[in-house]
Amino acid sequence: MEKLDIEFLEKLEKLRLAVKRLRFKSSLGERKSPKMGRGTEFSDYRSYQIGDELRYLDWNIYARFEKFLVKLFEEEEDVEVHILLDASSSMDFGNPSKFFYGKKLALAFAYLSLSSWEKTTFSYFQNKTKEIIPLERKKENIYKLLNLLNEIKPEGITNINETVKKYASSLRRKGILILISDFLSSDFKEGIIYARYKKLPVYIAHIICEEEISPFYSGNLTLVDSETGEKIDLFLDDDMKIKYQKTLEKFLNEIEYFTMLYNVEYLRSITTIPIEDLILKYLRVGGWIK
Repeated sequence: MEKLDIEFLEKLEKLRLAVKRLRFKSSLGERKSPKMGRGTEFSDYRSYQIGDELRYLDWNIYARFEKFLVKLFEEEEDVEVHILLDASSSMDFGNPSKFFYGKKLALAFAYLSLSSWEKTTFSYFQNKTKEIIPLERKKENIYKLLNLLNEIKPEGITNINETVKKYASSLRRKGILILISDFLSSDFKEGIIYARYKKLPVYIAHIICEEEISPFYSGNLTLVDSETGEKIDLFLDDDMKIKYQKTLEKFLNEIEYFTMLYNVEYLRSITTIPIEDLILKYLRVGGWIK
């Protein structure tokens, strides 16, 4: 079984230095709130009111315009980051496997989140949540997560709907959900809609492998569903490959449309893209990190 190692953590440290800080978009969950003088990022001015602290007056503005204006800042609210990894049988496919790639991505998100002093929790699921690991704000817990990820094996069926619903229902504080999966589930939309109904920002990391994009098989085949065991006999020729490509394109377009409709952040990645490139280039461009 593919294993994560210390060398990957060293790469993550280089990422941390390059990224500086993990910062999710506030538009999904309204993480920021304007408060006077307590935040770190300047937002706006407003007129001085009786009771305002004098230290927040902008004396440069007063010297130039003889107006008493108070500085406002954006203060980030304390939220928790929840990383959910699909550990079902369908993830055990490809070279490298989707599951190994998902584990690396989960570890990367956890590392950056902990390095940004975010309260972080990791869990993995199949037909239901299997284990919940509180990483708190302790960066040293990344080694605990590393060891756990190396022990997990993909097996069983996926039930994203029930998993996300129950997980979202269990949260008592504001939280961000990062869902890592191949989304080869009977359905996943209801769970995500429920999370959005609960006003939780949802970030989807959709993992696919090269073998799914361009199947290299041909001729008489027996396809076996890795989760249900169902078998289908077919003859894979050029015409069938064209039909497959159209079906795949429809599947991907439907997910993208769904995420746009419900204001869900969506990232799709092929397992051949190095995690470091994904973090530095694609996530930064997409606004997932700063």
